[in-house]
Amino acid sequence: MESEYVRVSEGPESAWMVLRGPHRKSVLSFKVKSHAVAFARAVSFSRKLTLFIDDRCGVAIRQSPTSLTYPTVLN
Repeated sequence: MESEYVRVSEGPESAWMVLRGPHRKSVLSFKVKSHAVAFARAVSFSRKLTLFIDDRCGVAIRQSPTSLTYPTVLN
């Protein structure tokens, strides 16, 4: 992994943690994974950091930079 990044990982008691950097500094925790992912996407996009999201097995999957943007027009 890179030296500066944001990662969404499952924490204790089914909480979803948003972590930053190789020292896994906790930024914020959420009860719902989608809320953690939305927050991590915003942080990653605003600070131009790589985003990793853990899969079901706990393996960090790197997200493409295009997944960090939001559509300008909603149908």
